[in-house]
Amino acid sequence: MQNNKNTEEVLNRVTKYLSLLRYGYSSQEKLSRLIVLEDYYKSINKQHTRESLCSTIDFAEHLSSKLILPLKVKGIFLLEGRHQTKYYTIEEMKLSTYNPINSQFPLMLDHDDNKVSSIIGKVTRIEYDHSINGIRWWGHVNNETQAMNVLDGTVKEVSATIYSSTEYDDEYGIVGKNLVYKELSFVISGAVKGNIMEVDN
Repeated sequence: MQNNKNTEEVLNRVTKYLSLLRYGYSSQEKLSRLIVLEDYYKSINKQHTRESLCSTIDFAEHLSSKLILPLKVKGIFLLEGRHQTKYYTIEEMKLSTYNPINSQFPLMLDHDDNKVSSIIGKVTRIEYDHSINGIRWWGHVNNETQAMNVLDGTVKEVSATIYSSTEYDDEYGIVGKNLVYKELSFVISGAVKGNIMEVDN
């Protein structure tokens, strides 16, 4: 009787052991299937990403066929007169073009001088023009989007940030003296009526 109980207990243990083995194999099989599925979906995503990259490259090549950076630009940014508070005289504008500080300064977007990303190029030369009683400028644009805006004629005006001391003149009132140009910005509408920007061919 005791032998029968021992045999039955051994058989039960063997049965449990075999069931555990089958469960282990079953779990491993399920895990392996999940890994295969995961690899499959990863391969799908990779193919999709490669297609997206191809379209981006094609678009960039299309733009480059129309645009060569840096894009050379020129225009007028300051004329004699009072455009806001101060009056800018011919004499002071002439003097400003000889100031070494004004030989070069940044081209920016909307006077946003707190962000490096707002710098889109540089003004490389300014000259006083007697025929317009104002200052002409030359420079270049490094930013692709803004260069395309110039080529398309979407952006046509500029506006300068001007530092100056002030004096009172009997003829003109408050006059700007010792003009320093901090930056020149692309804007929708500049304060100086008659300012222009165009491609320098």
